[in-house]
This record gives sequence, structure tokens and C-alpha cells, in this order.
Amino acid sequence: MLYFVHQVAAQTIFGRSVTHKFCGRTKNYKAWQFACERLGFFETKTFSDSKFGGSDGAYNAAIKYRNEFFQAASSLGVFDKSNDNRHNATSKRLIQIDLKLSPNNTSGIIGVCRSISKRDSRKSPEITWRAGYKNSLGQNRQKSYSVGQLGEQQALFRAVTFRRDYAKSLLPTTQDDTYRIKLSDHIEELNSILEYISDLKDEADVFFFLGSLNNPHLDNTSKKQMLDIRVGQNKFRRLILSYWNNKCAVTGSSLFVTAGHIKPWKDSDNSERIDVFNGLALSPVYDKAFDKGYISFDKNGNILISNKLSHDAELLGINKYIQISNLHFLHQKYLEWHRNFIFIK
Repeated sequence: MLYFVHQVAAQTIFGRSVTHKFCGRTKNYKAWQFACERLGFFETKTFSDSKFGGSDGAYNAAIKYRNEFFQAASSLGVFDKSNDNRHNATSKRLIQIDLKLSPNNTSGIIGVCRSISKRDSRKSPEITWRAGYKNSLGQNRQKSYSVGQLGEQQALFRAVTFRRDYAKSLLPTTQDDTYRIKLSDHIEELNSILEYISDLKDEADVFFFLGSLNNPHLDNTSKKQMLDIRVGQNKFRRLILSYWNNKCAVTGSSLFVTAGHIKPWKDSDNSERIDVFNGLALSPVYDKAFDKGYISFDKNGNILISNKLSHDAELLGINKYIQISNLHFLHQKYLEWHRNFIFIK
């Protein structure tokens, strides 16, 4: 693994202190940089002098990031703290593979980042998702996917797919058994991430996903639970809309249809949360009124209107004679629960 904090601007000068070995200066860009590299997996973060008020500020920011990186690695059991003297590269040999959720990365996904770059003053910035890899000469490269052309979800999906396929291509030539195991784990993690991404519905879901990965206050188990809930809700939504043919179960309209639980997610067990019979597809007014308990439905599908809504029902366009015509008997237990615990009589 290559592990260093280096500065840019003159000739290469390693040193500064024993504690901060692997420090150096290179040309063209005044900044301090942290980087880790191991068998094709590369992570780097740059701290510019201008952004941090000078060289010392940028240097301190780089060291702070480096320490956070190793702290995260330690919390995941990646290396033994007793072997960590902050300048021993070999003791951190497998960090880049083990750190499935990279601290402070733009995506939280190892080897994948979101980039915003200005093309010229007349055009809007170009936004891309990029996957890191090494070419046949061992040079670091990035494969880019345009958000403008593909959309946020698809650009991210393709970048992670490229990264996964690149990692898989390294397996046949990997001789180190320990690293092979770590590489396989990394591939499986990327496969898991791809499953999540494929179930994301829109840009809001993408940024919820990334925000969950990057949340420093959540452990990995909590992050997975949050993502499972979000992805589970998206899968449920698709099931419900498909069951009701993408039409409101009450009005038959296909416009602005919302899929929701009859017995709320928070009150349901795991099987009830994904049960297609625990859901209705409704137009916005009916959905909101049902969710708040101002309407419900009897066992025959006839609408029930709360006394609190009786004077405004007509103004809201709620028809007191309307009913659900395609109820299945498996809907009944959920509607009964709704009448008993949600409906305002």
C-alpha cells in the first residue's frame, strides 16, 4: 500500500518529521494530499492552500483526514492499533479493501466518486459519476458517466458496475490469498450496493442513499437498516401500483396515484410491510384523508367518512357514495385494523 500526505509546488522533498513520513512536494498545484493505494485500489483527497487559509491550514486538514481514515479502519478491525505508528505503511496493507464505507468520501463507496467540473463560463457545470481503476501501464484512471445524459441513478449504477467488474478482473492475477479474500469481499459489497441502487426511484432516493452511507453518526448496521427500509418501501410501492394497474382503487384515475400502506409501516411486522394486500393505490386527496384517518372503508369497500370531515368532504371532491370494487378478502384484516386504530369516528 502507498500511504502518504504530500504537498504540491516545488521539487519532491520527503520528510517534515518522522511522525509524518511520506510527506512530499510536487509541482503545479499548491495543496496537501492524503492517498492510499493497494493493488489497483486508490483513494485520494486533496486540501488546497487557498481553501484552508494557507499551507499550514491545508496540512492540518490533511492530517486530520488521515487520522479519521485510520480511526475508521481501526473501528472496523482492519488493523491492530499496536502496530500503528502513523508511518508504517505495511500495517495498513488492506485498509482500502476493508473500508467498505470510506470516511468523508463523496459517495461513501470505495473507488467511486461524484465530480462537478466547469467546462467554460457559458455552460453549466458537468456532473459525472466516476469509477477509479488502473490501466495496463499501472496508471490511475477514472471511467466517467454523465449525470446529464444518464440521470443520477443510472450514472451511479454504471460507475459502481464498472468498479465491480474491474475488481473482478483482478482476481485471476491476484496471488496473495489474504488479499484475494479481501478483494472478493469488496466485490460482494459492490454487488450489495448495486442491489440498493437498482431499487432507487429518483434523485431524492440517490441522495438519501449516499447520505446514509456518509453519516458518521451511524454504524454500518444502522445504515443497512435505514437503506433496507427505504428500498423495501420502494419495492412495496411498485407492487401496489402493479396490483391496482397504476390506477386509484377508488376513482379509477391514473393521474397522481400514490401507493401507501393500510396498516402503517411503523406498526407492521416484516411480512406485513411487504404484503401487497396491506396497500392501496389512491389519488392524492383520498390518500391523505385515508392516511390521517378522515376516511376508511368497510368490509364491502364502501367509503366511511369521519364526522370531522363531513362538512368538507364535498369541497375536497370526496364522494360519499364511492367504493373500492376489487377488494380481496386478504385486504380485510388490514382494513379492520385501520378502522379500529386510524379512522376518526
